[in-house]
Amino acid sequence: MKIVIVGSGKVGYTLAQQLSTEEHDIILVDNDADVLNHADDTLDVMCIKGNGASVEVLKSANIGEADLLIAVTDGDELNMICCVIGKKLGAKHTVARIRNTDYSNEHKMLKQELELDMVINPEMDAADEIARMLQFPLATNVETFANDKLEMVEFRVFESDLLIDAKLMDLTKKLPAKVLFCAVRRDGEIIIPKGSFTFRTDDLVYVIGERGDIYNFFKFLGRTSHKAKNVTIIGGSRIAIYLTWLLEEVGMNVKIIELDKDRCILLNDVLSNTLIIRGDGTDQEVLVNENIQSADAFVALTDRDEENLISSLYAHQCGVQKVVLKINRQNYFPIVKKLGLDSIVSPKFTTANNILRYVRALDNSQGIAVEKLYKILDDEAEVAEFTAKSSADLANLLNTKLKDLKLKKDVLIAAIVRNKKIIIPYGNDCIRADDKVIVVTKTGFITDLSEILED
Repeated sequence: MKIVIVGSGKVGYTLAQQLSTEEHDIILVDNDADVLNHADDTLDVMCIKGNGASVEVLKSANIGEADLLIAVTDGDELNMICCVIGKKLGAKHTVARIRNTDYSNEHKMLKQELELDMVINPEMDAADEIARMLQFPLATNVETFANDKLEMVEFRVFESDLLIDAKLMDLTKKLPAKVLFCAVRRDGEIIIPKGSFTFRTDDLVYVIGERGDIYNFFKFLGRTSHKAKNVTIIGGSRIAIYLTWLLEEVGMNVKIIELDKDRCILLNDVLSNTLIIRGDGTDQEVLVNENIQSADAFVALTDRDEENLISSLYAHQCGVQKVVLKINRQNYFPIVKKLGLDSIVSPKFTTANNILRYVRALDNSQGIAVEKLYKILDDEAEVAEFTAKSSADLANLLNTKLKDLKLKKDVLIAAIVRNKKIIIPYGNDCIRADDKVIVVTKTGFITDLSEILED
């Protein structure tokens, strides 16, 4: 596909980086020569300096031949104008980043009036992700599939868990609920576990199942928890505003600690039911005065990774059950996790994954496109959702017992949804036409369900 990306900031660069590795023709447009030089030195993309809302600049990027235009500059209005002009000049599809909270209830209207094919909001996406974590405190991270019928949760194996030294095939027989173990990270290696796999302390595990079954699985492990009720947020960012709206909808009490006076006034205006505290969230004295140890959850959302890390570590040491922090720099992830902070949110990666899923759906002409995609385990494995269409390409896959399929190495069929019923599959199950199929792989990206089979 020919893709034009306007804006080479964190999201734009990450998108260009990921899409260029999947053999798309990428043109990156930005006004800043320095960021373009960095992209030109590190990525296999074409770079054009200029205003992405300029007709001449877009024409120089051959916008009329573009399959997709993605506008992710810092300006919402600029992104909208860029997409409108791009569509007029012949771009087949357009995606605009619109972040301002003033537009949060207008995305549907904007899509219709401006003929946008997709509106993305990194802060809103990040808030959604955090809200899921807070509603399931036992899990490090939570992703949903099949119209939210299925949940995939990440958790770390403790020394006291019944999983320790147990073989997966033996463990499955003892479980009180039908869940499937999808992937494990151990000492930097990603493993798609087979029946003989044995769990160890500190393994990072992904398991998938229905919400009730996931809850019973954790109960089986001896881990029980109540939902977070009192949440403290450090940093009054856009994410904090979106997150507070989501949490108050489900009855949680939210307190926001923000250092900037003007920002506190704004927060007080838009969050009338929320307690706003002016103070430094990295100052232990401030946190003690705000009784941080009594919070059920702590979320660090300042603009600085270092501040988020410091305040989160202190909250963790105070015994706060659920600690979530925003980190922008990917090279910080391993360090943060080694410190015992596993619940990390990165808006740029969340947004990039959402757009990447959309691109793959456009790229597939067979009607067997990826409908939902998540990168897991620091982008080293993927979870993809397909609908199995009756076609010649899937003749060898449909109506065949899973144990008889020759799947590629490190590919796992994690779940099947049939007539709104969830099936956690075993060897005698099979895939039928129109089933939704959840696939986990570490072999690289898959755009077509037929690609899970050996050639």
